[in-house]
Amino acid sequence: MPALALSPIGLLLASAMSVINVLTDVARKHALNKRELIPATFWMRVAVALVFCVVLLVQVMRGSVITIRDGGPLFGISRLQLAPMPTFLIYLTLDVGLITCVMWLYFRALQISPLSLCVPFLSFTPVFLIPSGYVVLGELPPAVKLLGVLLIVVGSLAMHRRLFAVSWLAPVRAIVEEKGSRYMLTVSFLFSITNPLDKKLVLMSDVFTESVAYGLGLVLAFYLLGKAQRADFGAAIRQNVKWVALAGLFDAVSLLFQLASYAYISVVITVSIKRAGIILAVLAGWLFFREREITDKVIAASVMFCGVLILYLPLSVPQSWGLLALTLAGMSLAMYMTRNQCPEA
Repeated sequence: MPALALSPIGLLLASAMSVINVLTDVARKHALNKRELIPATFWMRVAVALVFCVVLLVQVMRGSVITIRDGGPLFGISRLQLAPMPTFLIYLTLDVGLITCVMWLYFRALQISPLSLCVPFLSFTPVFLIPSGYVVLGELPPAVKLLGVLLIVVGSLAMHRRLFAVSWLAPVRAIVEEKGSRYMLTVSFLFSITNPLDKKLVLMSDVFTESVAYGLGLVLAFYLLGKAQRADFGAAIRQNVKWVALAGLFDAVSLLFQLASYAYISVVITVSIKRAGIILAVLAGWLFFREREITDKVIAASVMFCGVLILYLPLSVPQSWGLLALTLAGMSLAMYMTRNQCPEA
């Protein structure tokens, strides 16, 4: 609804979601510190699932009915027309399997790399959505959207700009060789596959039912992985309850705020505000974990965010070129002003 495009309530909800999303990563990094990844993730997923179960219970008590609707032929193959429940469970199993991989890579990146270095690479998700959208939906964005891709790539290189003094390929090698960045790039790619699956599951049920099914599926997946590795579940939660609970609570509340904002503002505005969190993540790394040398990371994250804006927002061709020019000019000015800045001690 056009009248709600810039609703103050919607903007407030989306802004709160973006901030809480960053706090989720801060809590996760604390919860994973010097802990086994699989059992620690299991407990965080338990916390998230509990929140969603409570929310679904409230919805049922208010009169909502849980319904699994027909999702059409499985994977669009006419010969694979199954009943709604088997179709839902197949999509759910595939989604949970992929998200399990995503979370292992995501949380592993938070363990081994600075928050300010790895999180900005989530900006590549819309880049990977271009080919996946074409394969899955047969859709291609306008060619002008490639300007957004250009800014995201430029921003990722700007994060290691001082390495250009070594060679032109040194920044590219730094991205490839940095495990956290590499893991987040893989996460971005997998998100481009799971997003259509999430949408399909929501269309077949509803947001709250899908969230509970997805949450419980991840709890089971990480429990089985932990058992297979003979992980110590007790050690992962011992003296770690506060951070595990906060990570789970923030994760669930962030998603609920995101869903609530859709009633007041358009999805693209919500997503754009969410991606602004990459800049907040850089600042959070400096504030909570005393990460150093964040000047270049702030500049780079800002450039990547502007690229995301071009990809997500319905900008005209002149507007897209104008944002590109302003972003590159601003980046150049910021880099010039910090050219002699020594790495923070």
